[in-house]
Amino acid sequence: MPTLTIRHKRHWYEPKLQHAVFLNGYYAGTLKDGQLQGKVPPGNYALRVQFGGQVPIGKKGKRIDLSVSSTEQIEVPMAGEVVCEFHDRERLWNILFDIDLILWIVSWFVQMPPLYKILSNAFFVIWLVRLILIRKKYYKIMTMNMFHP
Repeated sequence: MPTLTIRHKRHWYEPKLQHAVFLNGYYAGTLKDGQLQGKVPPGNYALRVQFGGQVPIGKKGKRIDLSVSSTEQIEVPMAGEVVCEFHDRERLWNILFDIDLILWIVSWFVQMPPLYKILSNAFFVIWLVRLILIRKKYYKIMTMNMFHP
């Protein structure tokens, strides 16, 4: 039976976060140390990688989805190994957000110019709107087929 390996390709400054993996909508497991590996039957699968989940709001059981994810169609051949690596598409945005976050913390101790607060709030709103718009296509997933003779 072929092997399916899912890896999180992250940079040194990115935290190790738990990601859930779904195959055809069914929970397949959680990435441990940035990798999940298992035997799967040959076939076509919808692979979804997701971070976060639904948060309950109110007492009536309503929920809001705060997850970020991506879905990719993959084909598992009769033999060999399929390796799927995913990474965050928003690397530049996250670096800029981290810089802004550091400046925000510095502003607790040092008086910043009034223009900083306006720019910082505008940047945060733009970042948040962008995150909401792409939350179902947040990761880039690359697939490689490895054949073992």
